[in-house]
This record gives sequence, structure tokens and C-alpha cells, in this order.
Amino acid sequence: MEGALMSEAKPKVLVIEDNDASASDYVRWLRADGYVVERASARKDGIEKAAQVSPEVILLDLQIPSAPDRADEDVQHGIATLEALLDVAPFRPVVVITAHSRDREIMRRVLQQNRGGAFVFKDADDLEREMLKAVVVALKSPAYRMSKTVAEFRALVDRNEKEDEYRKFIHRHWDVILGPEYKSCESPYEISRGMKVDLLAVRQDGFADLWELKRPSDSIFSDYNGLMHHSVECARAIGQIMQYHDAAAREPRQGLLHHDMRRGVSMELHRPRSYVVIGRYRDARERERLRLENSFLAGLAILTYDDLIERAEQLLGFLSRYRNGEDHG
Repeated sequence: MEGALMSEAKPKVLVIEDNDASASDYVRWLRADGYVVERASARKDGIEKAAQVSPEVILLDLQIPSAPDRADEDVQHGIATLEALLDVAPFRPVVVITAHSRDREIMRRVLQQNRGGAFVFKDADDLEREMLKAVVVALKSPAYRMSKTVAEFRALVDRNEKEDEYRKFIHRHWDVILGPEYKSCESPYEISRGMKVDLLAVRQDGFADLWELKRPSDSIFSDYNGLMHHSVECARAIGQIMQYHDAAAREPRQGLLHHDMRRGVSMELHRPRSYVVIGRYRDARERERLRLENSFLAGLAILTYDDLIERAEQLLGFLSRYRNGEDHG
């Protein structure tokens, strides 16, 4: 129920505009289109309001004052606001609304800072249409959607839901959570009659990996006389993977899955790579021990939900650095 409510929540838009008449129009148009709208009027309260309400999209007028009720409107305040907003959330889209459509230098600066983000010009023939269109496009930004997916996954892991919730979430967002080395993902996948793996992810080279998921609250290790051993939950998950391997090896015609052959798909499942995702790190000792164990395992890796989150965040960091044009020499 909680997940359903989250998915039905309306996108939140923050309007930063000092002109009351213009702001009133923007808020009215957006609310009529189903958005939840907040408003600020200057650099100071705009940055504060963005931190308080976490909007999905921000509409920013460039020529704003430094603080509410100040008469020091200047483009530099708008540019400073844009910089501050992107520092906090580099993938959150900011749509710049401006009357400076003919000032090429300002346009160049803002385009460079906003990484090519959308502009809406106040002298447009149909400002309402252009503004609503820009918000729709902003919400479909791949980089923003990816960053939002990672945040949602972290929140889901923190809630410690049932295993099937993670299977369904990763199946919907496999390209973000599992990474770009994959080109497709099926879930659940029947290895043989009555035996299903949580996820079967097909790599770019055409080979398949098996993913078995457990709960974030399940322990990876248990302590016995001061030594670390696999927990019962972890040992069972590894046993399941071994059963999947055995079932795949028994498939006819050199391991091609007969179910796929009937669909005309040739998917090699010889000795697939396999992953068990279980638990979260309790301390650095567990992290180091798991890294050591994985270095000795052949064709199998044990990951935690922290590992999945960190991998996705590393990819986001990579995108952020290149999106910002940083020097990588």
C-alpha cells in the first residue's frame, strides 16, 4: 500500500519568481495540470524552499532579488541560485524562465551552467503551453529519472520489505540498479520445471547471469568462537544458486533453454555467473571479509544491498562529473 501511494503522488514543482502577477499565473497553470506547487520569490528563500520541500522540478526566473522584499533584482542572483540548486541536486531539472531571450551572453552562461537545461522565454506566443511542455520534458530527463530511482531504492532498502518487493523493483529498474552491462532482464525466470530464479539478466555479450535476492535484514555472517561463518540465510541462498546451476547443466542441446528455443531465442546458460544479494554491512570487518571471500569464489559473488546502492551511485557520480564538464586528464 505504501509503494502504491508513493507511485500515485503528484510531481512537486517549485516556482522561484519575484513578480507576483507572473508567479500567480505559473502556479495556477501548474495546479490546473495536476502538479503540487510551492513558490519562492528570491535567491535566499528559493534555495531554502528547495531544501525543505524537495521538488522534482524547479522553475527559476533569472532576474530575482537576493532576498524577499529586497529591491536588488539582478540576473546574477538568478545565476547564483541556479548554481546553488545544482550543487545540491545536480540531476534535478531546473527550467529557466526569462525575459532575456536576446542576450546571448546570458544565454551562453546559463546553458553552460545548466548543462543544456530548458529555457522558457516570457515573450513566447503561448507561455502557458511552453512552460507546461518544458516541465513534462524535464520530468522525463534520463539522468534525473535515474537519480530518483536510486533514491527510491535506498528508501526501499531502509524499510526492509519482503524479498519480492526488491525483485519487482529491480525488475522494473534493472538498467539502473544492475548497471549498463546488461541489455535485458526477466523475472522470475524458470530454470526448469518448478525452479525459478529471482532475476535472469542478459549481458551485452549475450550471456546470462542469475540473481538470487534475500532481505536487507538477513545477516551475511554469523559469529562462532570469534570466527565469521556464513549465516544460515546466506548458506541457503548459495545452495539455491548451486541448484540452479545443476538444473541449467541438465538442460538439453548443450544448455540452450528449451523454453527459449520455442520462442526462437538462443540464450546460452552454460555455467552462468551468479549473484546472491543479501543483508547490509554491519561494520568494516564484514565488508573486508566479503571482499576476500568473493576473490576466491568461482562464478559466484555475494553482494549486499549496500553494494547495489553504491554501484548505482558510482555510475551517477561518473555521469555527474562528465555532465559538469570536469577535467579528467
